[in-house]
Amino acid sequence: SAKLSKSIKSLWGTFSGCTELTDVVLPESLAFICDFSFRSCAKLASVEIPSSVTEIGKGAFYGCKSLTSVNIPSSVKELGYCAFWGCAGLTNVEIPVMPAIGESAFAYCENLTSIVIPDSVVYINSFAFSYCTNLTSITIPDSVTSIGDSAFYDCDSLTGIIIPDSVTSIGDYAFY
Repeated sequence: SAKLSKSIKSLWGTFSGCTELTDVVLPESLAFICDFSFRSCAKLASVEIPSSVTEIGKGAFYGCKSLTSVNIPSSVKELGYCAFWGCAGLTNVEIPVMPAIGESAFAYCENLTSIVIPDSVVYINSFAFSYCTNLTSITIPDSVTSIGDSAFYDCDSLTGIIIPDSVTSIGDYAFY
């Protein structure tokens, strides 16, 4: 368990590889969860991200396979590359208002069953939800214009999808 000082503004690889960390209390002063902050914290089960956070960096929660609950507050405007890669414990995610979903942001979230993408999203980047093998439903809003390469690659349980008229570009193997 970790509780951080109220004066901390950013984390950068701070708890990377802390395999026994089970929970953390993040302060309201925190603005950035930078690259690899909680990478491979295999026993981290839940995290409450304060509304002061505007960016979740590259691989921030990469490999946190026990993470079952995460709130992404509306203050977050950017999800970095592989932000939640391999968070196999996640079953659903609400994505806040932001312009894009980062490349491989939720790849290998094998137990993710549903996703609601907000109307602000214009780009679903490459591999964003690849290998989400239990994903059964997704709503793509009219704001989306581009679905990247392999965005939903190997989403075996996805039974149907409606692609809005706003989409002008679909990458290679997007729904393979």
